Amino acid sequence: MHVLVDPVALEQIIHNLLNNALQALDTVPASDRTVRITLESEGNHGVMTMRDSGPGLSVDALPHLFEPFYSTRRGGLGLGLSLCETLAQAMHGTLTAHNTVPGGAEFRLTLPLAGPPT
Repeated sequence: MHVLVDPVALEQIIHNLLNNALQALDTVPASDRTVRITLESEGNHGVMTMRDSGPGLSVDALPHLFEPFYSTRRGGLGLGLSLCETLAQAMHGTLTAHNTVPGGAEFRLTLPLAGPPT
């Protein structure tokens, strides 16, 4: 599976999402820390899902995650997720987020495949 991407933009998105996941895990005991990254194809799209076992996203934060200058982190600039969403859209993709059960957050990056579905 190959997706149509700007490699630098994809690297930036993955770096930011992974960094956010690792920071979220600082709040849970070491034995409960996990980050799972999956790759799959869905129709004409490749999908990368990044799921962490952190505390999840607050109900108040969810609608604002991708807004510029919105941050839940003390001292955060609030530009990382906004930039990631902009980069995904520039590559004709999407970036979404939601909470998972029993806890944690999941970010889903969907990008167009370079060729016909397999």
